[in-house]
Amino acid sequence: MVQILSVSCATPPLTLTQEQVLKFVRGNVKMKPATGVFYEKVLKGSGIKNRHFALKNVKDSLEEDPDAINRRFEKQSVELSAEALKRSLSQANADPKTVDLLVVSTCTGYLCPGISSRLIETCGLRPDVRCLDIVGMGCGSAIPALEAAHNFIKAHPKSLAAAVSTEICSSAIYWDDAPDLVVSNALFADGSAAVLLSNSKSRGRASIQCFGSVTLPEWRESLRFKSEGGRLRNVLKKEVPALVAKSLSPLIKKILAEAGLEKKSVRHWVFHSGGAKILDAIQKALALTDQNMRISRKILRNYGNLSSPTVLFGLEDLLSRVRSIKSGDKVLIASFGAGFSAYACLLELR
Repeated sequence: MVQILSVSCATPPLTLTQEQVLKFVRGNVKMKPATGVFYEKVLKGSGIKNRHFALKNVKDSLEEDPDAINRRFEKQSVELSAEALKRSLSQANADPKTVDLLVVSTCTGYLCPGISSRLIETCGLRPDVRCLDIVGMGCGSAIPALEAAHNFIKAHPKSLAAAVSTEICSSAIYWDDAPDLVVSNALFADGSAAVLLSNSKSRGRASIQCFGSVTLPEWRESLRFKSEGGRLRNVLKKEVPALVAKSLSPLIKKILAEAGLEKKSVRHWVFHSGGAKILDAIQKALALTDQNMRISRKILRNYGNLSSPTVLFGLEDLLSRVRSIKSGDKVLIASFGAGFSAYACLLELR
């Protein structure tokens, strides 16, 4: 059984409260009066307290030059990824030279070669480490990255794999009066998370039981990035919370059935904290308690929507709670994103 050895996260130093963001928007962003009213409504009702940004100064978010933005993405994505990966290696007492596969997922910038090439150099990995860069899968991509690492270990039982999910969402800030951009600018933030996996039974924090996914192209236009003026511009339709609930419900039912479990067998739930309305829709659709949603809402409150690494921030938080978890507990983690796609993974704590 493939084991998760460690999960470690990293955020940039610039931290802003939603009140500070609102003050900045009012003082620096040209917009219609109605847009300012909408910003206040969304920021105050977001369920978010703090967000972290890979910016030297919040005014850097006003940058419109695509080349300058991409240079910032390259620098900050590599630095955050390296910080998360080094922490995960240290936590597992693993030598960087023992990593056999490196999977990196991102959607908020494009590099060729990808982030993995930079991490080989920055983190001291072997030149012959296998690499896979996953680009363009959106907020859900951490779980596909885990699945790729899992499958590699199944094929190479003595190997060690690292899966890193990193997003610099501040590279995709787009100032405009469109409602979906107001919501995006009020939710997203920056961060990275790294997971180490092996088939070591003695060191594992959790064993991976199974994966599941669904992709619904007919909903593609509801949640995606598009290029506008050479920059990434988020598309986030108001029906996304309903689509998340509609896609996750049958997916989770299927994955539990395949594992021979009922919903009540799952002790811990960790969802991608896409937004307060999304978590409300998930809770209602799955008939979950406030306690079931506690971790996902906590991550939203303290970090905002980090895109792909968000669900791993939740998993790290869960694994740190040694007094409230025990060996044999079942954990279901789920994410969703562009595609329209949804992903789930069933774990058992050790």
